[in-house]
Amino acid sequence: MLVVSRQHDAHRTTTRLEDLNDPVLRPLIEAPDDRSREEAIEALVTNVVKPVITTVLKRARRLEPHFQIEDLEEISATTALRFIRKLRATVVSPEHAIENVESYVATLGYNALYDVRRRRYPERHRLKRNLRYLLMRERSLALWDGPECAVAGLSGWEGQEPVPLTGFLTRFTATAEMRDKTHPLRALEAILGRIGRPVAFEALIDVVAEFWDVRDVNIETDDFPPDERRDPLTSIQQREYLENLWREIRELPDNQRAALLLNLRDASGANALTLFLLLNIAGVAELARAAGLTEEAFHARWDELPLDDLKIADLLKLTRQQVINLRKSARLRLARRMTRWK
Repeated sequence: MLVVSRQHDAHRTTTRLEDLNDPVLRPLIEAPDDRSREEAIEALVTNVVKPVITTVLKRARRLEPHFQIEDLEEISATTALRFIRKLRATVVSPEHAIENVESYVATLGYNALYDVRRRRYPERHRLKRNLRYLLMRERSLALWDGPECAVAGLSGWEGQEPVPLTGFLTRFTATAEMRDKTHPLRALEAILGRIGRPVAFEALIDVVAEFWDVRDVNIETDDFPPDERRDPLTSIQQREYLENLWREIRELPDNQRAALLLNLRDASGANALTLFLLLNIAGVAELARAAGLTEEAFHARWDELPLDDLKIADLLKLTRQQVINLRKSARLRLARRMTRWK
């Protein structure tokens, strides 16, 4: 009797999940075992998530033209990982139902974009927020949506097409009033008055950042592997290099491998594990095992990566200096083994 009751409850839960969720999730909800669920998740990522992320990235290139390729990669990988995490909760709890998968993924993508902007470019993000506030609040200024981008200008210019900025506006040609960030309204009015026509909001941010000496300092690292190729998504050589690098990383002793992966950064200081994930060189479960974590713990730590040495030491039950020494040994070993692939 107890078994029948459990089966009945399971059936009711399944039916309820099917009713609450987007129909595209039905193969996942009805999957009979773990392997089938993983295959359903993989199909969702390929057929649904990636096309939506592509749309988000196209908009990101328009909204944030200063973004680097690694920024876009991070947005893509973070969105996919957060969606997979959500799916694992969706199949067991009605509270995590997703009514519209495409809409949900798009929201995750824009949230990831915002996170990258705020974390990697904090000064520019702060300036952008302050300029938007001024343009929307002050009667002498205006901000509106153009066909391709947000447009800024003086009041009365609304609806006009933005003009491209030329090189005549530099820090050296700016007047004292334009450079006076202590009086931002007057400075902004002077800058727009000098331009004489509406301008793309992003272009205006570039000009103001130059005049007011607002800049984000890139984090310099000595992380391995050094790489000067800038487009890993389309470079066959880059993919081959990373595939061989991953094989060598897997051969490292456990603690060396964990110390390296949990702190692995790209040239800008961001989480370099996104490359292995995005290029399908290693999946989430494989990355987690290689880093010495359960998949659940890896998911929980993903947004914090790369971890600092103290956090890694705490996870590995080692001292900070031991973590540094382990990572140094891992780098030296990889450097020796990877010379043939350079």
